[in-house]
Amino acid sequence: MTATARNPLTDEVLDVRTVISETVDSVRLAVLRAFRELSNPTTSRNLATHANVSRQAVSLHLGVLHERGLVNRYDGGIELTTGGLLFLDAIEDCLQTVPVEALSYLTRTAHPLTLLQLLAKQPYRLSDLPTTASDLPSQSTIRRTLIGLTEYQWLSDDGGTHRITSVGSDALSAYTELAAIVEQLVEKAPWFQRLPPEVVPIPIDALVDAEFVVSNPRNPASVLSTCLKLYDRNISQFRCLCSVFNPVLFHAYRGLLELGIESEAILDRPTALKAASNAGTRYSVQSGRYSHYHPLVLEESQTLGIGIYDERKVAVAAYNEAGSGKHIAMIVGSNEKLVNWGIDLYDSYRADARPATEVDLNSK
Repeated sequence: MTATARNPLTDEVLDVRTVISETVDSVRLAVLRAFRELSNPTTSRNLATHANVSRQAVSLHLGVLHERGLVNRYDGGIELTTGGLLFLDAIEDCLQTVPVEALSYLTRTAHPLTLLQLLAKQPYRLSDLPTTASDLPSQSTIRRTLIGLTEYQWLSDDGGTHRITSVGSDALSAYTELAAIVEQLVEKAPWFQRLPPEVVPIPIDALVDAEFVVSNPRNPASVLSTCLKLYDRNISQFRCLCSVFNPVLFHAYRGLLELGIESEAILDRPTALKAASNAGTRYSVQSGRYSHYHPLVLEESQTLGIGIYDERKVAVAAYNEAGSGKHIAMIVGSNEKLVNWGIDLYDSYRADARPATEVDLNSK
């Protein structure tokens, strides 16, 4: 049985196997690959020319890719999102083990995958297969599928007993890894859609248990509410990258400084300027009042937020949506791999930041 995943952008429940199949079994893969060869952003005309397909076909595939957060459309053109880049990378990695034609066969219907997964557990004779799983097709369909799997050298026939081969095990493993990545790309599409490309590589497998929250017109304060709930007076260290000015959040997290908790904040310049001009938030760019607080400033504006709670929990929020930045998507997790990735990501921004005392925050 293959996995399903809900796309928060459209509320559509997608079959992961089908998402993979419709990519490798059509010109969609050629369209995705064309993005790598063209300047970014590009146009549908350029994509059609490079992929050697009609503009109508390109338009159709771009529509689906946009709905799934894998491409963004701007007035200036079309570009792959970070989710789109990761999707293409995951497919290309799988194709190193399973060629396009074979992956297309494996995913076109549910039968090859179901049988391969079943035979990976133990060998079966044809006569025994229909009784082992309720979702298996008729015996004639099973027979045809076994022949196909054997032709790809994924199965061997030992006197009527069908066994998975090492080639079949490798193919199934490669598909399983791809499917797990695609599932997360679908389920957390708004987050991957907004992430800046410099954040890759991302430990996607570590996102499985991460909390996902996204603001939208129906619930514009959902991410802010989650951030306020993350406030923890029992931590010993707090670090953050902030590129959104929100006085409510600034006021809440000032409590950590009042408690004497070791803290560091990186603010991008637009946020630092707003904070400096507001009497209630000016503390966030001043190091003199709290000896255990270290404010830093990045000259370039950012579209990312990071919160690190000791080394136990990380929150990563992304703000840009097709260049408009209207809503925020955020993941929160305690997985060690995810936390370490968040810390490394924070440190990469910290390397380019300067102490707030060295930055002129009086001019705009």
